[in-house]
Amino acid sequence: MISTMKRVFVYFIGLSLLLMPLSVYAQDTRVVTQSIDLQVAGSALLAVAGPSVKLILAGAVEAGDAIQQAAENDKSRLRISSLVNNGETRAITAKISEALVGTTLHVELKEPNGNFVYPENRGSLTGEKLLSNETEVTLAEGIGTCWSGKTEDDGYVIRYVYKAIPNAPILRSATIIVTYTISTVASDTNV
Repeated sequence: MISTMKRVFVYFIGLSLLLMPLSVYAQDTRVVTQSIDLQVAGSALLAVAGPSVKLILAGAVEAGDAIQQAAENDKSRLRISSLVNNGETRAITAKISEALVGTTLHVELKEPNGNFVYPENRGSLTGEKLLSNETEVTLAEGIGTCWSGKTEDDGYVIRYVYKAIPNAPILRSATIIVTYTISTVASDTNV
Protein backbone atom coordinates (compact mmCIF):
# COMPACT_ATOMS: atom_id res chain seq x y z
CA MET A 1 0.00 0.00 0.00
CA ILE A 2 2.88 2.35 0.70
CA SER A 3 4.33 1.75 -2.70
CA THR A 4 0.99 2.63 -4.31
CA MET A 5 0.87 5.87 -2.35
CA LYS A 6 4.45 6.61 -3.33
CA ARG A 7 3.55 6.02 -6.97
CA VAL A 8 0.51 8.32 -6.76
CA PHE A 9 2.61 10.99 -5.05
CA VAL A 10 5.35 10.74 -7.67
CA TYR A 11 2.77 10.92 -10.49
CA PHE A 12 1.17 13.94 -8.85
CA ILE A 13 4.51 15.74 -8.47
CA GLY A 14 5.52 14.85 -12.02
CA LEU A 15 2.21 16.00 -13.48
CA SER A 16 2.40 19.23 -11.48
CA LEU A 17 5.89 19.96 -12.76
CA LEU A 18 4.76 19.35 -16.33
CA LEU A 19 1.67 21.57 -16.07
CA MET A 20 3.25 24.44 -14.11
CA PRO A 21 5.01 26.00 -17.11
CA LEU A 22 1.76 25.78 -19.09
CA SER A 23 -0.14 27.81 -16.50
CA VAL A 24 2.49 30.58 -16.61
CA TYR A 25 2.63 30.72 -20.39
CA ALA A 26 -1.12 30.33 -20.84
CA GLN A 27 -1.62 33.95 -19.63
CA ASP A 28 0.60 35.49 -22.29
CA THR A 29 -1.30 36.47 -25.45
CA ARG A 30 -0.92 38.94 -28.27
CA VAL A 31 -3.61 41.21 -26.72
CA VAL A 32 -4.08 41.89 -23.02
CA THR A 33 -6.28 44.25 -20.99
CA GLN A 34 -5.87 45.95 -17.65
CA SER A 35 -8.49 47.72 -15.57
CA ILE A 36 -7.49 51.25 -14.51
CA ASP A 37 -9.50 53.35 -12.04
CA LEU A 38 -9.39 57.03 -13.09
CA GLN A 39 -10.63 59.62 -10.62
CA VAL A 40 -10.83 63.40 -10.46
CA ALA A 41 -10.06 64.45 -6.90
CA GLY A 42 -11.68 67.87 -6.86
CA SER A 43 -10.19 70.72 -4.89
CA ALA A 44 -11.30 74.20 -3.96
CA LEU A 45 -8.80 76.60 -2.42
CA LEU A 46 -8.87 80.35 -1.76
CA ALA A 47 -6.27 82.76 -0.41
CA VAL A 48 -6.31 86.52 0.13
CA ALA A 49 -3.14 88.33 -0.95
CA GLY A 50 -2.14 91.94 -0.62
CA PRO A 51 -1.55 94.55 2.05
CA SER A 52 -3.72 94.87 5.15
CA VAL A 53 -6.87 96.87 4.55
CA LYS A 54 -7.62 100.00 6.58
CA LEU A 55 -10.70 102.02 5.58
CA ILE A 56 -11.10 105.39 7.31
CA LEU A 57 -14.07 107.75 7.25
CA ALA A 58 -12.19 110.96 7.99
CA GLY A 59 -13.64 113.94 9.76
CA ALA A 60 -13.46 117.50 8.51
CA VAL A 61 -10.19 119.43 8.39
CA GLU A 62 -11.89 122.76 9.19
CA ALA A 63 -15.20 123.62 10.77
CA GLY A 64 -17.93 123.51 8.18
CA ASP A 65 -16.07 121.11 5.85
CA ALA A 66 -17.85 117.99 4.71
CA ILE A 67 -17.24 114.76 6.57
CA GLN A 68 -16.06 111.89 4.38
CA GLN A 69 -19.00 109.59 3.65
CA ALA A 70 -17.16 106.68 2.00
CA ALA A 71 -13.72 105.09 1.66
CA GLU A 72 -12.63 102.32 -0.68
CA ASN A 73 -9.74 99.95 -1.33
CA ASP A 74 -8.94 97.60 -4.23
CA LYS A 75 -5.39 96.50 -3.38
CA SER A 76 -6.22 92.92 -2.26
CA ARG A 77 -6.54 89.86 -4.49
CA LEU A 78 -8.54 86.67 -4.00
CA ARG A 79 -6.50 83.78 -5.39
CA ILE A 80 -8.24 80.59 -6.42
CA SER A 81 -7.54 76.99 -7.42
CA SER A 82 -10.67 75.07 -8.44
CA LEU A 83 -10.87 71.54 -9.87
CA VAL A 84 -14.43 70.33 -10.42
CA ASN A 85 -15.84 66.92 -11.29
CA ASN A 86 -18.97 65.64 -13.06
CA GLY A 87 -20.39 68.95 -14.26
CA GLU A 88 -20.25 70.62 -10.85
CA THR A 89 -19.64 74.33 -10.49
CA ARG A 90 -18.57 76.40 -7.53
CA ALA A 91 -19.56 79.71 -5.98
CA ILE A 92 -17.65 82.19 -3.82
CA THR A 93 -19.52 83.77 -0.92
CA ALA A 94 -18.53 86.25 1.80
CA LYS A 95 -19.68 87.17 5.28
CA ILE A 96 -18.41 89.51 8.03
CA SER A 97 -17.74 88.53 11.64
CA GLU A 98 -19.93 91.12 13.38
CA ALA A 99 -22.62 93.70 12.76
CA LEU A 100 -21.49 97.26 12.03
CA VAL A 101 -22.96 100.31 13.77
CA GLY A 102 -23.79 103.36 11.65
CA THR A 103 -21.74 102.10 8.72
CA THR A 104 -21.83 99.46 6.01
CA LEU A 105 -19.15 97.48 4.23
CA HIS A 106 -19.64 96.51 0.60
CA VAL A 107 -17.47 94.10 -1.38
CA GLU A 108 -17.10 93.33 -5.06
CA LEU A 109 -14.95 90.86 -6.94
CA LYS A 110 -13.61 92.33 -10.16
CA GLU A 111 -12.04 90.66 -13.20
CA PRO A 112 -8.68 88.96 -12.61
CA ASN A 113 -5.56 89.73 -14.63
CA GLY A 114 -4.41 87.88 -17.76
CA ASN A 115 -2.49 85.20 -15.83
CA PHE A 116 -5.77 83.48 -14.92
CA VAL A 117 -5.74 79.94 -16.39
CA TYR A 118 -8.99 78.88 -18.11
CA PRO A 119 -10.56 82.37 -17.77
CA GLU A 120 -13.75 81.09 -19.41
CA ASN A 121 -14.30 79.04 -16.20
CA ARG A 122 -13.81 81.91 -13.73
CA GLY A 123 -17.57 82.24 -13.26
CA SER A 124 -19.97 85.16 -13.35
CA LEU A 125 -19.22 88.05 -11.04
CA THR A 126 -22.32 89.35 -9.24
CA GLY A 127 -21.25 92.96 -8.59
CA GLU A 128 -21.06 95.02 -5.41
CA LYS A 129 -22.75 93.39 -2.40
CA LEU A 130 -23.54 94.61 1.12
CA LEU A 131 -21.77 92.35 3.62
CA SER A 132 -23.67 90.98 6.60
CA ASN A 133 -22.79 88.96 9.68
CA GLU A 134 -26.07 87.03 9.37
CA THR A 135 -26.05 85.72 5.80
CA GLU A 136 -23.45 85.02 3.17
CA VAL A 137 -23.58 86.97 -0.09
CA THR A 138 -22.62 85.41 -3.42
CA LEU A 139 -19.78 87.22 -5.20
CA ALA A 140 -19.11 84.78 -8.06
CA GLU A 141 -21.00 81.74 -9.35
CA GLY A 142 -20.62 79.13 -12.08
CA ILE A 143 -16.89 78.62 -11.41
CA GLY A 144 -15.36 75.61 -13.13
CA THR A 145 -11.81 74.26 -13.29
CA CYS A 146 -9.41 77.22 -13.16
CA TRP A 147 -6.62 78.81 -11.16
CA SER A 148 -5.41 82.35 -10.70
CA GLY A 149 -1.64 82.12 -10.30
CA LYS A 150 0.40 83.28 -7.32
CA THR A 151 2.17 86.50 -8.31
CA GLU A 152 1.37 89.82 -6.65
CA ASP A 153 -1.47 90.89 -8.96
CA ASP A 154 -2.97 87.43 -9.60
CA GLY A 155 -6.53 86.61 -8.58
CA TYR A 156 -9.86 88.37 -8.53
CA VAL A 157 -9.53 92.03 -7.53
CA ILE A 158 -11.29 92.60 -4.17
CA ARG A 159 -12.88 96.04 -3.95
CA TYR A 160 -14.13 97.17 -0.52
CA VAL A 161 -16.35 100.23 -0.01
CA TYR A 162 -16.90 101.45 3.57
CA LYS A 163 -19.86 103.85 3.88
CA ALA A 164 -21.52 105.92 6.55
CA ILE A 165 -25.25 105.29 6.80
CA PRO A 166 -27.01 108.61 6.05
CA ASN A 167 -28.43 110.26 9.20
CA ALA A 168 -27.00 107.54 11.48
CA PRO A 169 -26.81 108.95 15.03
CA ILE A 170 -23.74 106.86 15.91
CA LEU A 171 -20.85 105.64 13.78
CA ARG A 172 -18.65 103.07 15.50
CA SER A 173 -15.18 101.91 14.46
CA ALA A 174 -14.62 98.15 14.33
CA THR A 175 -12.04 95.55 13.46
CA ILE A 176 -13.83 92.77 11.61
CA ILE A 177 -13.01 89.62 9.69
CA VAL A 178 -14.32 88.95 6.20
CA THR A 179 -14.69 85.22 5.54
CA TYR A 180 -14.64 84.04 1.93
CA THR A 181 -15.95 80.55 1.13
CA ILE A 182 -15.79 78.53 -2.08
CA SER A 183 -18.33 75.73 -2.26
CA THR A 184 -19.80 73.30 -4.75
CA VAL A 185 -23.09 74.11 -6.43
CA ALA A 186 -25.06 71.22 -7.91
CA SER A 187 -25.34 71.34 -11.69
CA ASP A 188 -28.76 71.76 -13.29
CA THR A 189 -28.00 68.70 -15.42
CA ASN A 190 -27.45 66.53 -12.33
CA VAL A 191 -30.79 67.39 -10.72
